[in-house]
Parts: sequence; C-alpha cells; structure tokens
Amino acid sequence: MKQIESALQSVEGHLVSIYRNSLEGWYELEVGLPNNWVYDENNKIVCEVIDKTDEGILLKVAPKNGDIVIDDLISFIEIIIETNKKIAEKEKQFTDKMQEMKGMLEEEAKKFYLELDELKANSFKTSNSDFEKSLHQEGDKKTKKTYQKKERVDSTPLVEENTQAKE
Repeated sequence: MKQIESALQSVEGHLVSIYRNSLEGWYELEVGLPNNWVYDENNKIVCEVIDKTDEGILLKVAPKNGDIVIDDLISFIEIIIETNKKIAEKEKQFTDKMQEMKGMLEEEAKKFYLELDELKANSFKTSNSDFEKSLHQEGDKKTKKTYQKKERVDSTPLVEENTQAKE
C-alpha cells in the first residue's frame, strides 16, 4: 500500500471526493455520512451540508484558514467517524441491556400470571371446601342446652328491715 492510499484508508467508505480550491489555496473534502450521525464544525474547520437524502448526507469539510492542511481535514473526518462509532456502540449496549431487562420482566410477568391463574383456580375451591366442612360440623353437633339452677332470693326480710327503719 502506498503512502496516500494508506493515509486515506481510515476514511474509506465515507470519502467521496477531494477538491483543490485554487482561489483559497487549500483542499476541501466531500464525505458521505448516515443521516443519524453527529458532526459539528469548529473554529478552524467548516462543515457544510451539500445534499441530504434518505440514504444520508453529503458533507463538505473545508478549512476556515490557510493553516489547515489536508492531513488535518482527514483527521477531523476520522474524529467524526470514531465519535459516531462510539455512539453506535453505546446505543447497542443500551439496546442489549433493554432486551435483557425485557426478558427478565417477561419472565417475572409469566411467573406472576401462572401464580395468579393457580390462585384463581384453587382459592375458591379451598375456601368453599372449608366452608362446606364448617357447615357439616355445625349440623352434626347436637347442641345441649344447659340450665343453671337459680336460687330464689327471699325478699321478705328486706321488706321488714325497711319497715323497722321507718318506725
């Protein structure tokens, strides 16, 4: 692999063209990026959207002054690519975590519904059976009424005492 080819390899798949702006005396790069990728210009490099389609964005990356060379522009595009790869990886981690949590939640819901179905099927049968048993127990018992003997209290002496007190 030759020197220029190896230098451009890091932006391969995104680099569309390299232009020489002869009026300003610098190079400008056109790159294709997916629509959901993030990028922004800085105080040394400008990013200008040339075209936007359903497939992606055609972006012009150019210097703002003559101190920026083609190597800097390629490094800037590498930063855009690496940043968006990190973002995609983080999104994938989040998606995987959500899938894992979804699976755990579905398993918990399955256990809950099985337990709920079992409770619906058995709880009334158990309660009804217990109720029936309690009815039979009350009907089988012969209740015996017990009477307590009451002693008669003679009220005559009380009356006499009251009459003596009045005299």
